[in-house]
Amino acid sequence: MDQKFYTKFERQLFQYGDRVSYEIELTPDQAEALISSGRYRRSTGYPYEAKQYRRSNADGSCLHLVWRDNVPQLHRDAFDPHASPMSLYMHLSNEARFETATTCALVISLVKLLAR
Repeated sequence: MDQKFYTKFERQLFQYGDRVSYEIELTPDQAEALISSGRYRRSTGYPYEAKQYRRSNADGSCLHLVWRDNVPQLHRDAFDPHASPMSLYMHLSNEARFETATTCALVISLVKLLAR
């Protein structure tokens, strides 16, 4: 992957294996610079109240910027949920299991309520 279009702190995240969860804390100015670069798009995820952005990578992974309580943090997800339905499935089943389980429990509860 050509990393010349990545900042120094973004490149740090590629030094670790796909399955390693490594997160770096950014300054608000660094996070604003990433967002204003046009390479990040709004996204969703956990924690739900945080502002979230993702940058897709050529290898199918993505950089995930989570800005919560005025503290921006950046990590790499092995599967970009915006890349394809299969990538979304892989992300949900490997990296977002808690959110997936919570959503499934909510849907089951809602169906049971509606079935009464």
